[in-house]
Amino acid sequence: MTAPQRIVVTGADGCVGSAIAEHLRAAGHHVVAQVFGREADAALGEVRLDLTRDALEGALPSGPVDAIIHTAGIVNPRVPNSVMFAVNTGGTEKMLRWGAARGCAHFVQISSVSVYGARALGQARVESTHRIRYAALAYARSKALAEQRIEQAGLPYTLLRLPMVIGRGDVFTSPVIVGGLRDGSLFMSGKGDVRASMIGVPNLGVLTAALLAAGPANAPLNFADHHITWHALLEEYARATGLPLSPKRPPFPTAIFRGQASEYFLLYGMSRFGGDFPTDALTAHLRSAGQAPVLADWRTAVRDAVASLG
Repeated sequence: MTAPQRIVVTGADGCVGSAIAEHLRAAGHHVVAQVFGREADAALGEVRLDLTRDALEGALPSGPVDAIIHTAGIVNPRVPNSVMFAVNTGGTEKMLRWGAARGCAHFVQISSVSVYGARALGQARVESTHRIRYAALAYARSKALAEQRIEQAGLPYTLLRLPMVIGRGDVFTSPVIVGGLRDGSLFMSGKGDVRASMIGVPNLGVLTAALLAAGPANAPLNFADHHITWHALLEEYARATGLPLSPKRPPFPTAIFRGQASEYFLLYGMSRFGGDFPTDALTAHLRSAGQAPVLADWRTAVRDAVASLG
């Protein structure tokens, strides 16, 4: 284990941030965790802050920090674009300024493969795949702009581009799949024999701790733990729920008009094109520092997700 570090984790009330903060705390690091959607637990070193409005000085540590793990963000497509950019881009800019004033040695951004735009669907989407600039959903644009701000800030950094997150507390992929299995609305376009990258909640903290030990990559890294076929993923969800896997043909996309475009395109796009994000660069970066984390099997994440949904 590396020496204990002083780490600030933003968005620690979310699925990703809470898993990372919990693991780092258990590993002996001094963690200050920013939350917003609920009251802070002072016993866990939490502080409640609105990154778009509140002053960080006086609320976050006054001395040097070794790392900032910036997970805070909005993914809900129904939120106004202005709020999306204020949090996802503006919040990142605010944390960068605060980190620079405290000599932050490693700014870790929890980004998203959505920054690849339309190329987020398909196979072998490596880090050099073109990052979107203009036409894209607000979430993707706000995350891409945040990445640019980090690259320009002058702090040592790593951009972690997450694919679908699966496990306890995941608020999108599992509810869509499990909901479709339960009400019979699950569909596939094609055979689903295309690769899909994922990261399981049980491995978020493990991989992040290894990255901190390895140090800044000063580059984007695809941040996944398993690469499987979409059909294999659905089969595991069916096993975990005890329900048959009998996907339909794609229906007429009325869901789009009901404000469920993201859900429709997840099922349609992943079953037809997949979303494969090789992690060769991540593996090489960790290995160069002697880091070889032991990861939980992806099926554990699926079972955890189903159990958490009840």
